[in-house]
Formats: sequence, C-alpha cells, structure tokens
Amino acid sequence: MATAPNTLTPEEYLRLERASLEKHEYEGGQMFAMAGANRRHRIINDNIRFALRLKEAACGCVSDNSDTRLFIPATGGYTYSDVVMTRGEEQRFQDDALDTLLNPTLIVEVLSPSTENYDRGGKFYRYTSISSFAEYILVSQDEVLVEQRVRVAPQEWRTRFFRSMEESVTLENGAIVLPLSTIYAGVKLEEVDAGGAPEDVFKEAQTR
Repeated sequence: MATAPNTLTPEEYLRLERASLEKHEYEGGQMFAMAGANRRHRIINDNIRFALRLKEAACGCVSDNSDTRLFIPATGGYTYSDVVMTRGEEQRFQDDALDTLLNPTLIVEVLSPSTENYDRGGKFYRYTSISSFAEYILVSQDEVLVEQRVRVAPQEWRTRFFRSMEESVTLENGAIVLPLSTIYAGVKLEEVDAGGAPEDVFKEAQTR
C-alpha cells in the first residue's frame, strides 16, 4: 500500500481522512491506502450486516459497516473492518464526529487475496489490544469457509472452522445465529471438501 511522504499526527490524519473519498489506515505517522472491495466481497459483507441488523433489538447489540473507523490502542493507529458490532453497552466514539469506534465487541473481515495474511495475522494482533474485542469472524470469498475466534482469556482465543452451507455460526452471546447459507446468499461457490484448518492461520502480516 502506498504511503504519504510526510509523518502525520493523528489529528492531521483524521482531518485528511474525513475529507478523503478513499479510506486509509494510519500507523506510525503514515497513511496507507486501503484497496476497494469487489462485488463478491460486497455481497457477503451486506449479507452479514443485514443478518446482524435483524437481531440487534433482541440481543441489545448495535452493528456498523465498513465506514466505521476503529482506534488501535496498542499503536495509536486507525483502521477499518468490514462489519463491527458492540453488545452489552452503548457505542463509545473518540469524538463528536461519531466515526471512530472505541468499543467493538465483534469484528468481521471478509478475506481478499491481497489482505488475507494481514487480516489473519498482523491486523488481528492489533485488534486484540482493544479491551472490548471478544470475537473475530473471518469469511472467505473464494470458498465456503468461515473462521470464528472467541477470546476465552486475555491472551487466549478459541478457534472454530465452518465449511458447509448446512452449518451455522452461533455468536458468543448465543442470541445471533448466522447460517452459512445466509452469509453466502447470492454468491456462487463450490463447497470445499472436509479437511484440516488452513495453514498459517496466525501468520504475521505481509510486509506492506
């Protein structure tokens, strides 16, 4: 991802980002342009967001889309996910612009070839510094494969994989169930054979 030539303060980044038509991550004083999503990615993203919205009132949750910025406490950086949800408390934002969420509980990433290693590794590790962050859903757009990571201790996560359209992902609070047939509705994919988990699930991010 291309970087800006000059080091920026967080305040300068937010000012530029709010005026930009494109989205950028911020890390170490630099802005990193984020790649756009293809149609398959957008369909999966919309399916998940719509399914969550239908259950929000029943579970006391609030979800947001990929335009919601996330603050990373460990580095002072900023990034975006595909879908976020806060449950059990009101959403807290960094300032009155209400566009930088501080307390996501669930974070969803729809994987793309160019960002998959980063989403599985470096980005996930950054997310773990958010104290409210308790559940991570990774969705492949190239095969029927959903990975659910649930925080069971400060530095310990339980991982499950779902590989069939007949399966459903039950979110940690138990009030929301996401069938894979709903997640992949409108996306033509061949189901994969049963097998082991993908390799390098916790591989560090690729050098940007």
